[in-house]
Amino acid sequence: MENELFTTLDRAAGRTAAEPGLETLVCGLLAQVARGTRVLRAVAHPLGFYCLPVVRDGALGVCVHVFDPATAAGQREIHCHSWELKSSVLYGRVGNLRVGVHDEPARPTHRAYEVISDAATGVDEVRPTARLVRWEPLAERTSGRGETYTLGAGEFHATVLPDGTPAATVVLGRTVPGPLDVVLGPVDGAAHRVVRRLCGAERTARIAGEAARRISGQYGTGPG
Repeated sequence: MENELFTTLDRAAGRTAAEPGLETLVCGLLAQVARGTRVLRAVAHPLGFYCLPVVRDGALGVCVHVFDPATAAGQREIHCHSWELKSSVLYGRVGNLRVGVHDEPARPTHRAYEVISDAATGVDEVRPTARLVRWEPLAERTSGRGETYTLGAGEFHATVLPDGTPAATVVLGRTVPGPLDVVLGPVDGAAHRVVRRLCGAERTARIAGEAARRISGQYGTGPG
């Protein structure tokens, strides 16, 4: 069933705002979460957005990311994923900055850290690697409602909110063999843990309900 839902959303992604198939589907999923008929808990991501994991099926996953400008401001972490993604903007505007990362052992600005995530506990183990690098911005694309962008596994990027206003995306991910989850950090940094805070049922319902209202044009007061 979840595999079929992924396929349905994948087919709908990328349509224009004039063809609201994807928006209608996601609104329906969020309404189920708000009512409690689709049981999940929102995760307060360290980068300043709420993640609602609506599909987890082996290598496939679908999350709705709800960006709160108050907490996302200044969060521009450069990272890459072990999965390829397709991200469609549901409301607001979201910028995707592609980044080139080059080995630079002599005069590095950053070190690459492997991120090992445990979905069951919500803990990320962040471990320094031997790779010393420099990075440079490549191209930044800002997408608005109804627009979709893709990113390959292993491609470095950063997500930004160019307007400082609320935004949400639905992200379809497919894990592929080989690439690691990597984040750039201090050259002399140490291994550490990051705990992703799980929201309660009431807060999850508010986040989902507010996102659904914003998608349908009925704006409220925010996800808090």
